[in-house]
Amino acid sequence: MSWLGLRHKGVEVLYPDEWNRVVDGLDLLKQYVDEKVGVVDLENLSSDIKPSADNKYTLGDNEREWKAIYAHYGYFSDNAYVNGRRVLKDGDPVTVYYFEGPAKEEIDSIKTASAQPTSLETLVIDVGSAPTPLSTVSKLIKRLHVKVPRNSPSIVYLGASDRQDYVLEPGDIDVLEIDDASKVYVRSLGNAKIFILLER
Repeated sequence: MSWLGLRHKGVEVLYPDEWNRVVDGLDLLKQYVDEKVGVVDLENLSSDIKPSADNKYTLGDNEREWKAIYAHYGYFSDNAYVNGRRVLKDGDPVTVYYFEGPAKEEIDSIKTASAQPTSLETLVIDVGSAPTPLSTVSKLIKRLHVKVPRNSPSIVYLGASDRQDYVLEPGDIDVLEIDDASKVYVRSLGNAKIFILLER
């Protein structure tokens, strides 16, 4: 028996209500086929593609990825990842966390060759979830080196007193051209320890 309540017949009479259900079923089938988009139609679209619900559906997955995507613009509400590493964060349009080896070495050598400090001061700071300044005392400096140990359990965030959006992941080292360590605030998602080198 079909979902419309019809069953196969031999030589029995086909009653009007049965025939009407056949016509209704054919109409439903045509409507369904008309609404479906064929593969050929997907090869050359002339309209937008929008999901029926916000933040619900996925395009591809970990086991079946699209080979390439070409576009003029990309807008991400949360984060974007490349090779498993986040390249977007709140407050910045794009932040590149890691450079390829030769490029990073060249940048580091340029930093090293810049003006030599007259004195150095090292600090070890315990970081928690509450934003705290790198120095409780105003210290005039040339630049600030920040290192997050590779075995650190948490990501560290740097910034001003009201907002810390600059991300340092475990193993990251960065140099900030800033004149006062007390202007830089730091926080973490958990308890972490960071190393500071002040060039004065």
